Amino acid sequence: MIKIVEAFDQTAQSYDSWYDHPQGKQVLEAEINAVQHMIPSKGIGLEVGAGTGVFAKGLRGPDRPIICLDPSKEMLSKSVERCNYVILGSGENIPLRPVISFTYMVAVLEFIQDPNRVFMEAKRTTKNGSLIILFINAESLWGKFYRNLGSKGDPVFRHAHLYSMENVTKLLSHSGYKIQKMIGTLTTGPMDEKVGGEIVEPDSSSGVIVLKAIS
Repeated sequence: MIKIVEAFDQTAQSYDSWYDHPQGKQVLEAEINAVQHMIPSKGIGLEVGAGTGVFAKGLRGPDRPIICLDPSKEMLSKSVERCNYVILGSGENIPLRPVISFTYMVAVLEFIQDPNRVFMEAKRTTKNGSLIILFINAESLWGKFYRNLGSKGDPVFRHAHLYSMENVTKLLSHSGYKIQKMIGTLTTGPMDEKVGGEIVEPDSSSGVIVLKAIS
C-alpha cells in the first residue's frame, strides 16, 4: 500500500496530462459517460481513490455533491477545486458514518490490495449499499496494453492487478453484493486515435466495464 501511494504521489503533477491528449480526452469523456449511466441523479456520492478529482468534476452537480477520498496527499491536493469535499484516507478505512447515497471508484480496483475490505467499508458507509465500479477489462486490448506498461516498469501500472468480468463478479459475490447492471465502453483499441465511446453490452473486447452492485 505504501509503495502504491508513493507512486501516485510521485506522478501527481503530470497525472492529468494524459487527459490533455486528443485520445485521452475521448477516453475521459467515454468513461465519465459510462459512470454517469450508473450513478443516481441525486444524493451524496463518495469517490474512493479519487486522485486529482478529474472524474468528480465531470460527475458532481447541484443535487449530487461528490466527496473525494484518496490516500495520496499529492494527488488529492490537485482535487480541491474539483470536488465538493476532500478527505485524505483509504477505502480500507473510510472515515465516514453511513451517510453516503452511493459509492463509486474509477480504475481503482486494480490498485487495491484487499478488495473485500474496501467493499465491506463501502457497504458500511453507504445507506442503500449502492456501489459502482469502473474497471479495466483484463481480457481486452486495453488490458493487454496496461499489463505491458506494467511489465516495462511504468511507475503506476507496475503495481496494478487487472481483473476480468468473471473475477470482479466473484469478488463482489464473496462480499455479499449482487450485480444489478453491467455495461462496457472503449470499443476500440489503445492504438486507435478515434475512441469508441459508445455504451455496449460488455464482452471481452470492452476496454473498460462499469457495473452497479447492491449489498
